[in-house]
Order: sequence, then C-alpha cells, then structure tokens
Amino acid sequence: MKIIELDELKKIELNILKTFAQYCENHHLRYYLYAGTLLGAVRHKGFIPWDDDIDVVMPRPDYEQFYSMTKQERIAPHLDMSTYRISDNSICPFIKLEDNRTDGHEEFLPDSFHTAVWIDIFPLDGLPDQKIKRDDHVRKLHYLFKRLDLCTRKYVPCSDPLRHLKRYVIWKLFRKTDYKKVDQEIETLAEKYSYEKSNYIGVIAFCDGPKEVIPKEGFEKTVKLNFEGCNFNAPGTYDAYLTSLYGDYMKLPPLKQRVRRHDYICWWKDNFEGKNT
Repeated sequence: MKIIELDELKKIELNILKTFAQYCENHHLRYYLYAGTLLGAVRHKGFIPWDDDIDVVMPRPDYEQFYSMTKQERIAPHLDMSTYRISDNSICPFIKLEDNRTDGHEEFLPDSFHTAVWIDIFPLDGLPDQKIKRDDHVRKLHYLFKRLDLCTRKYVPCSDPLRHLKRYVIWKLFRKTDYKKVDQEIETLAEKYSYEKSNYIGVIAFCDGPKEVIPKEGFEKTVKLNFEGCNFNAPGTYDAYLTSLYGDYMKLPPLKQRVRRHDYICWWKDNFEGKNT
C-alpha cells in the first residue's frame, strides 16, 4: 500500500478539477471555485500551502443536472461520484468527485466508511429576502448538520473522566440515528427557496452559519482566476464572498493555524500506484 503524500494528493485533486471544469464547460454547467480554493486562487495563485482539498460550488439547478448526468455515465473512467444518495460509503449531503484508483479513510468516521482522493462539489441554494427569515433558515440547517456530525462520528475515548462521560453519552444517544434521513432533511430544507428566484444565495446544505450567505447580484458574472497554472471560474463578487467568509482574507493567519484541516489518509489501490493522469 503506497500512502499518498500531500504534494501528490494535490496533483491528483488538481487533475480531478481540470476534468470537472472541462466537463462543465462542454455541457454549459455553471461552477465556481469556493472557500479555501477560491482564497488560494486569489492570494496564492493556487493551493494554500497547508491546504489539502479543493472546493467548488454549483447553483442548485446545475448541481442537480450534473448529478443526473454523472449518475448515468462517469465524466471519466477513473472518476466516481459519491454522495449519501447513492453510496453507503458517504455521509455527505453534497457530491464528492473521487479518483477510484485510490482509497482512503477519515479518522473520525467509523471504519465502515471509506473515501478516496476527491474534490468537494457543493450546491448553492436560495434564501429569503428578509434577514430574520434568512437567519432562521440558516440556523435550522446548521442544527441539522450538527446532528449529522453527531450520528456519524466515531467514538473516541478521552482521558478526562468528565469529558469522556459526556462524549460517551452523546455518542450513545445519536449512534442509532439514521444518518441518511438527516441528510434528506438537510437537502429538503436547503432546497426550500428557489435558487433562480432568490436574491440571496449560499452553501447552506453544508452550513457554517450566516457568513455563507451573500447577495446573488453580481455573483454569476464569472471571472477567470489562475489556480496552479490553469484558469477556472470564480464568482464576480469573489472579494465580497471571501470577506464574508474570512474577513481580511489577504492577511496570512498565524503560523500555528497554518495546518491541514482534514484528518484522513489516502493510498493507491493495487496496480494503480502513481498513475495520476
């Protein structure tokens, strides 16, 4: 088993992104760089040096079209789509586009869940015009995502007796919850407001709070940004979007925060070692 180190991981992810972007261009599907990938394109012209994944977003109509098309036929022989809808290996209410020549595991998920080298594809959904309703909508989705996390997270003992007891009780309470029903609740609620008819949008099916929400006006005026030597789509209002997510995003974080965010390992399957094409 050959473990995939960070530099090689990034190369595989970049190749997935290139294939995905070309597929979207060929089929007139809207997509945009998102979150740390968008920040990396603006601030570093590529990966944030300590980052380890790629994120893109698609308006919900394009996302569902991509899902339907990819469910019928892979966009490339070595790329599989993974989501809770079709895979028992996925807990995600969004799409992971995975290189099927690789395998992997996330530390805090039970051993029954497997992953691979992937890029994340998140849907962009609509929200109501009134701020009080937007905040309430986001709050409900954030709560559901916390439930999803609790019912899928692996139990990890703790040396502190009180924390150990609390962690164990929570794990016992949620471990029998059907995570796919929670995923369905998340998607149903996220799709409540039409993307096309909404003036506000956000990645709310994987909700990190109100900072995910921005006006749609100007967002869809696509600009091209350089990411690792290639040009990819970015939202026209990327400055406002990144400011909402990160504040002063051009300022580097303290050294102690420049670490990988995800706890997982990936490796090449037998007969595929290093065949990153």
